[in-house]
Amino acid sequence: MKAILIISIILLTYSGTAYSYPESQMDDCVSSALSNPATKSISENAIKNYCDCALKAIIDEDKDVRESGYECAQKNFN
Repeated sequence: MKAILIISIILLTYSGTAYSYPESQMDDCVSSALSNPATKSISENAIKNYCDCALKAIIDEDKDVRESGYECAQKNFN
């Protein structure tokens, strides 16, 4: 019984990150932002964080697209 408990704890501890949105949406968001002339001075890491924030808000929290984009831009680009 202890072995099952230990194995369960190990499996839960080392589980990977799960996203509710497809990787293709993240790729589309990042490529779109990178091709936008207004975001040329912003790092790719900041853009990825922005896209992750926006996609989570839109998909997980069912927030408005425009509102989510604005809030995430303020968090990641300022």
